[in-house]
Amino acid sequence: MNNNPEFHKAAAGIYRDAVNKFGIQNTPKLVLRKDEENGSKTLGRTAYYDPENYTIVLYISGRHPKDILRSFAHELIHHVQNERGDLQMGDASNPQYAQQDDHLRNMEKEAYLEGNLLMRDFEDNFKYQQQ
Repeated sequence: MNNNPEFHKAAAGIYRDAVNKFGIQNTPKLVLRKDEENGSKTLGRTAYYDPENYTIVLYISGRHPKDILRSFAHELIHHVQNERGDLQMGDASNPQYAQQDDHLRNMEKEAYLEGNLLMRDFEDNFKYQQQ
């Protein structure tokens, strides 16, 4: 992934679309993490957002580039939520925060919905422009 220009171009395009759609003010740091052990697990980590450091971490070992981009779009929405101040209203340290905290459950719903739509719109527009 680190030397895949097509992946980096797509990630930059998704980020640009997110800036335009959601008004992102601060560029998050992006970390592409290789972790073969994690990548071999059926339910290994895919990504996370660190709101204190404005950092998106994407696990890339054993994953399709499109799946990684989808995770990127999801985590970008968490960044948007953080900029709005919404992530400070819950405690994500509990492994079941998305099941036990109604506010954080709603944050996950928004990230899944808006992140997947961000990815879908980017992909559809990219394919349309290639015709």
